[in-house]
Amino acid sequence: MGITLNSIQTLQNKDILSRKTKSLLDVGSSNLYQASQQGIIEFFESYGVILDDDAKAVAKKLALGSAYDSVSGGKNDAFAGELFERAGIRYEAIDIADGYRTTILDLNHQAAPENFVEAFDVVLNFGTTEHLLNQYNAFKVLHDSTKTGGYIVHSLPCAGYSNHGYFTYTPRCMFDLAGYNQYEVVDFWFEGPGNDNNLFQPLADYSSYFPALKNSMSNMQSCPIGDYLARTQIKDVALQVIFRKVQHRPFAGALEMTTSVGRVPAMVTNLYTGLSGVNAGRVARKGKSLLSKILLRLGRLLK
Repeated sequence: MGITLNSIQTLQNKDILSRKTKSLLDVGSSNLYQASQQGIIEFFESYGVILDDDAKAVAKKLALGSAYDSVSGGKNDAFAGELFERAGIRYEAIDIADGYRTTILDLNHQAAPENFVEAFDVVLNFGTTEHLLNQYNAFKVLHDSTKTGGYIVHSLPCAGYSNHGYFTYTPRCMFDLAGYNQYEVVDFWFEGPGNDNNLFQPLADYSSYFPALKNSMSNMQSCPIGDYLARTQIKDVALQVIFRKVQHRPFAGALEMTTSVGRVPAMVTNLYTGLSGVNAGRVARKGKSLLSKILLRLGRLLK
């Protein structure tokens, strides 16, 4: 995982990171990327850091360690936590591997450590949760670790990324997550397009483990649609969303009901504290109505 200085400056410009930020949790210990010495010095200045010889030496070290290019990748010799700590922010990270100021935590199974609960002004998820199978537990840990009034920042794959991690995320996922947990959506934007992706690459990579995949690729490529998909390059697009946790409440998850064939009973919807069973049903019916309109219009176009 990594965070560019430009991303950090964007959060400063949106007043998510400021002198009021006293504590920050990094979900996945992040390297610092693409930071110039002057940019780091300006970051220090914005937090009132005295620019003595030691601070300037730190800025130089972090800049050299943050070098990154698209061919060779990152030098990985600078951590975002070093930058934040120098600015006077309490920095902690959680990860399955040892890293800078990292508490070892398996986000598939473990809860937020007791001393992390409601402890952080800002929680960053810069490309971590897509690598986890247990999405509910991962997002619960983020929620539980954020102070009431604090911010959760997600920078996650949205489209492309066909051979990266386990998941890509739809805007609907993010907005439902916000709705059920009554987060304020502070901002949302896309970043990209980035690298090209081939949909068939994961099949090729795993074919030595699962020989049937070779036949799958061959069969698909023998038809026009499959051949087209095999040659199609999909660009990476990431989504960026900032939530503000406005209420102290248990994590609710989210329940996607737009394709439910019948009424979702209250015994299910009542488990989601963000919406009552009645309101959840209304959301489901509205989504189904919208889906019906889309399918009807598509049918007319195809006639």
